Amino acid sequence: MRNLLKTVGGTAAAALAALTFTQAPVAHAFGEYPVASPGAHLVSTTLAGNGLPYQCTAGFTVRTPGGSPGMLTAGHCDRDPLNDTVLQRTPTGDRVVGRYVRWEVLPGVRDVGLVDLAGSSVPLVDQVDGMRVSRVMSGDDVRREQPELCKSGARTGLSCGPVTSVTDNQVSFRAWDDLGDSGAPVYARQPDGTVAAVGILFAHSDDAFGRIVHASLVAPVMSLWGLSTWG
Repeated sequence: MRNLLKTVGGTAAAALAALTFTQAPVAHAFGEYPVASPGAHLVSTTLAGNGLPYQCTAGFTVRTPGGSPGMLTAGHCDRDPLNDTVLQRTPTGDRVVGRYVRWEVLPGVRDVGLVDLAGSSVPLVDQVDGMRVSRVMSGDDVRREQPELCKSGARTGLSCGPVTSVTDNQVSFRAWDDLGDSGAPVYARQPDGTVAAVGILFAHSDDAFGRIVHASLVAPVMSLWGLSTWG
Protein backbone atom coordinates (compact mmCIF):
# COMPACT_ATOMS: atom_id res chain seq x y z
CA MET A 1 0.00 0.00 0.00
CA ARG A 2 1.19 3.48 -0.71
CA ASN A 3 2.01 5.30 2.50
CA LEU A 4 2.11 8.84 1.14
CA LEU A 5 -0.80 11.06 0.14
CA LYS A 6 -0.97 12.16 -3.45
CA THR A 7 -2.40 15.68 -3.68
CA VAL A 8 -3.94 16.49 -7.04
CA GLY A 9 -5.38 19.93 -7.57
CA GLY A 10 -5.35 20.21 -11.35
CA THR A 11 -3.82 18.99 -14.55
CA ALA A 12 -0.33 20.15 -15.46
CA ALA A 13 1.70 19.15 -18.50
CA ALA A 14 4.58 20.51 -20.48
CA ALA A 15 3.85 20.88 -24.21
CA LEU A 16 4.70 22.40 -27.62
CA ALA A 17 6.71 25.32 -29.05
CA ALA A 18 8.56 28.42 -27.75
CA LEU A 19 11.30 30.99 -28.23
CA THR A 20 14.86 29.62 -28.20
CA PHE A 21 16.14 26.14 -28.95
CA THR A 22 19.57 24.52 -28.91
CA GLN A 23 19.97 20.86 -29.79
CA ALA A 24 22.00 18.91 -27.24
CA PRO A 25 24.13 16.15 -28.79
CA VAL A 26 23.25 12.64 -27.61
CA ALA A 27 24.29 9.25 -28.89
CA HIS A 28 20.70 8.09 -29.32
CA ALA A 29 17.28 9.73 -29.28
CA PHE A 30 16.80 12.73 -26.97
CA GLY A 31 16.81 11.55 -23.36
CA GLU A 32 17.52 7.90 -24.21
CA TYR A 33 20.51 7.28 -21.94
CA PRO A 34 22.16 4.08 -20.64
CA VAL A 35 22.40 5.78 -17.21
CA ALA A 36 19.95 7.32 -14.75
CA SER A 37 20.64 10.99 -15.41
CA PRO A 38 18.97 14.41 -15.34
CA GLY A 39 17.26 14.82 -18.71
CA ALA A 40 16.64 11.08 -19.14
CA HIS A 41 13.41 9.80 -20.68
CA LEU A 42 10.89 8.37 -18.18
CA VAL A 43 7.86 6.33 -19.24
CA SER A 44 4.80 5.45 -17.18
CA THR A 45 3.45 2.01 -16.34
CA THR A 46 0.03 3.16 -17.61
CA LEU A 47 -1.03 4.01 -21.16
CA ALA A 48 -2.45 7.23 -22.54
CA GLY A 49 -5.50 7.35 -24.80
CA ASN A 50 -3.30 6.76 -27.84
CA GLY A 51 -2.14 3.42 -26.44
CA LEU A 52 1.39 4.66 -25.63
CA PRO A 53 2.93 5.23 -22.18
CA TYR A 54 2.85 8.71 -20.71
CA GLN A 55 6.27 10.34 -21.00
CA CYS A 56 8.25 12.55 -18.64
CA THR A 57 11.82 13.65 -17.93
CA ALA A 58 14.16 12.89 -15.04
CA GLY A 59 15.13 15.94 -13.01
CA PHE A 60 18.00 16.54 -10.60
CA THR A 61 19.70 13.69 -8.75
CA VAL A 62 19.43 14.21 -4.98
CA ARG A 63 20.39 12.58 -1.70
CA THR A 64 17.50 11.56 0.55
CA PRO A 65 17.52 12.08 4.34
CA GLY A 66 18.66 8.47 4.69
CA GLY A 67 21.58 8.99 2.31
CA SER A 68 20.09 7.10 -0.63
CA PRO A 69 20.10 8.40 -4.22
CA GLY A 70 16.89 9.95 -5.46
CA MET A 71 15.57 11.73 -8.53
CA LEU A 72 13.26 14.72 -8.75
CA THR A 73 10.66 14.94 -11.51
CA ALA A 74 7.21 16.49 -11.92
CA GLY A 75 4.58 15.30 -9.44
CA HIS A 76 1.97 14.71 -12.14
CA CYS A 77 4.30 12.21 -13.83
CA ASP A 78 3.12 9.59 -11.32
CA ARG A 79 0.14 8.37 -13.35
CA ASP A 80 -0.49 4.92 -11.90
CA PRO A 81 -2.48 4.83 -8.63
CA LEU A 82 -1.59 1.15 -8.08
CA ASN A 83 2.05 0.97 -9.12
CA ASP A 84 4.95 3.12 -7.85
CA THR A 85 7.40 1.72 -10.42
CA VAL A 86 9.43 4.22 -12.48
CA LEU A 87 10.70 3.15 -15.89
CA GLN A 88 13.47 4.81 -17.89
CA ARG A 89 13.86 4.48 -21.64
CA THR A 90 17.39 3.36 -22.55
CA PRO A 91 19.05 2.32 -25.83
CA THR A 92 18.41 -1.31 -24.82
CA GLY A 93 14.78 -0.90 -23.79
CA ASP A 94 12.72 0.35 -20.85
CA ARG A 95 14.30 -0.46 -17.46
CA VAL A 96 13.14 -0.05 -13.88
CA VAL A 97 15.13 2.71 -12.18
CA GLY A 98 13.16 3.20 -8.97
CA ARG A 99 9.81 3.99 -7.42
CA TYR A 100 7.84 7.08 -6.51
CA VAL A 101 8.03 7.74 -2.77
CA ARG A 102 6.72 11.30 -2.56
CA TRP A 103 4.78 13.56 -4.88
CA GLU A 104 2.70 16.73 -4.70
CA VAL A 105 0.65 18.64 -7.24
CA LEU A 106 -0.43 21.87 -5.54
CA PRO A 107 -1.49 24.60 -8.03
CA GLY A 108 0.47 27.79 -7.47
CA VAL A 109 2.83 26.06 -5.03
CA ARG A 110 4.60 22.99 -6.48
CA ASP A 111 4.36 20.11 -8.89
CA VAL A 112 7.22 17.82 -7.86
CA GLY A 113 7.78 14.11 -7.29
CA LEU A 114 10.62 12.16 -5.69
CA VAL A 115 11.86 8.82 -7.06
CA ASP A 116 13.89 6.46 -4.87
CA LEU A 117 16.78 5.10 -6.98
CA ALA A 118 18.32 2.90 -4.28
CA GLY A 119 17.28 -0.36 -5.91
CA SER A 120 18.21 0.59 -9.47
CA SER A 121 20.74 -1.43 -11.47
CA VAL A 122 21.08 1.45 -13.96
CA PRO A 123 24.30 3.46 -13.31
CA LEU A 124 23.72 6.86 -11.74
CA VAL A 125 24.99 10.15 -13.16
CA ASP A 126 24.31 13.39 -11.29
CA GLN A 127 25.71 15.89 -13.82
CA VAL A 128 23.32 17.95 -15.92
CA ASP A 129 24.35 18.04 -19.58
CA GLY A 130 27.87 17.10 -18.45
CA MET A 131 28.07 19.90 -15.86
CA ARG A 132 28.32 19.49 -12.09
CA VAL A 133 25.61 20.98 -9.87
CA SER A 134 27.45 23.36 -7.54
CA ARG A 135 24.57 25.17 -5.82
CA VAL A 136 20.80 25.49 -5.49
CA MET A 137 19.20 28.86 -6.26
CA SER A 138 16.27 30.21 -4.26
CA GLY A 139 13.61 32.56 -5.56
CA ASP A 140 15.55 35.46 -4.00
CA ASP A 141 18.71 34.33 -5.81
CA VAL A 142 16.87 34.30 -9.14
CA ARG A 143 15.37 37.75 -8.53
CA ARG A 144 18.76 39.19 -7.56
CA GLU A 145 20.91 37.57 -10.26
CA GLN A 146 18.37 37.41 -13.12
CA PRO A 147 20.15 34.49 -14.84
CA GLU A 148 19.27 33.01 -18.18
CA LEU A 149 17.59 29.70 -17.40
CA CYS A 150 17.94 26.44 -19.32
CA LYS A 151 15.96 23.24 -19.34
CA SER A 152 17.12 19.82 -20.53
CA GLY A 153 14.07 17.87 -21.69
CA ALA A 154 13.93 14.25 -22.82
CA ARG A 155 11.81 15.22 -25.82
CA THR A 156 13.33 18.51 -27.00
CA GLY A 157 16.78 18.63 -25.43
CA LEU A 158 18.34 21.90 -24.34
CA SER A 159 16.71 25.31 -24.61
CA CYS A 160 17.32 28.53 -22.69
CA GLY A 161 15.75 31.94 -22.21
CA PRO A 162 15.18 34.90 -19.86
CA VAL A 163 13.16 34.82 -16.65
CA THR A 164 9.66 36.28 -16.97
CA SER A 165 8.48 35.90 -13.36
CA VAL A 166 9.50 34.31 -10.08
CA THR A 167 7.84 33.65 -6.72
CA ASP A 168 9.13 31.86 -3.63
CA ASN A 169 7.92 28.55 -5.12
CA GLN A 170 7.86 28.86 -8.91
CA VAL A 171 9.78 30.42 -11.79
CA SER A 172 8.78 31.09 -15.39
CA PHE A 173 11.04 31.71 -18.38
CA ARG A 174 11.00 31.66 -22.18
CA ALA A 175 12.13 28.37 -23.71
CA TRP A 176 11.08 25.52 -25.99
CA ASP A 177 9.28 22.46 -24.61
CA ASP A 178 7.05 19.59 -25.71
CA LEU A 179 4.91 16.86 -24.23
CA GLY A 180 7.28 14.58 -22.30
CA ASP A 181 9.55 17.37 -21.04
CA SER A 182 7.66 17.60 -17.73
CA GLY A 183 10.07 16.92 -14.87
CA ALA A 184 13.07 18.33 -16.74
CA PRO A 185 15.82 20.01 -14.71
CA VAL A 186 15.85 23.80 -14.96
CA TYR A 187 19.21 25.35 -14.22
CA ALA A 188 21.45 28.41 -14.56
CA ARG A 189 24.98 28.13 -15.95
CA GLN A 190 27.70 29.42 -13.60
CA PRO A 191 30.93 31.25 -14.56
CA ASP A 192 33.07 28.32 -13.34
CA GLY A 193 31.47 25.84 -15.75
CA THR A 194 29.10 24.34 -13.19
CA VAL A 195 25.35 24.84 -12.94
CA ALA A 196 22.94 25.99 -10.27
CA ALA A 197 19.84 23.85 -9.76
CA VAL A 198 16.76 26.06 -10.04
CA GLY A 199 13.59 24.13 -10.80
CA ILE A 200 11.58 21.21 -12.15
CA LEU A 201 9.59 21.89 -15.31
CA PHE A 202 5.87 21.15 -14.99
CA ALA A 203 3.85 23.23 -17.50
CA HIS A 204 3.76 26.04 -20.03
CA SER A 205 1.59 28.89 -21.24
CA ASP A 206 1.63 31.31 -24.16
CA ASP A 207 1.42 35.08 -24.50
CA ALA A 208 1.71 37.51 -27.40
CA PHE A 209 5.48 36.94 -27.56
CA GLY A 210 5.51 33.14 -27.51
CA ARG A 211 5.97 30.23 -25.13
CA ILE A 212 6.61 30.54 -21.38
CA VAL A 213 7.81 27.48 -19.45
CA HIS A 214 6.92 27.10 -15.76
CA ALA A 215 8.96 25.26 -13.14
CA SER A 216 8.69 24.49 -9.43
CA LEU A 217 11.68 25.82 -7.52
CA VAL A 218 13.74 23.01 -6.01
CA ALA A 219 15.16 25.02 -3.07
CA PRO A 220 11.95 24.99 -0.96
CA VAL A 221 11.24 21.36 -1.92
CA MET A 222 14.71 20.20 -0.88
CA SER A 223 14.40 22.06 2.42
CA LEU A 224 10.90 20.72 3.11
CA TRP A 225 11.74 17.13 2.17
CA GLY A 226 15.23 17.04 3.71
CA LEU A 227 17.05 16.55 0.40
CA SER A 228 20.51 17.64 -0.71
CA THR A 229 22.40 17.56 -4.01
CA TRP A 230 23.99 14.20 -4.77
CA GLY A 231 27.40 15.37 -5.93
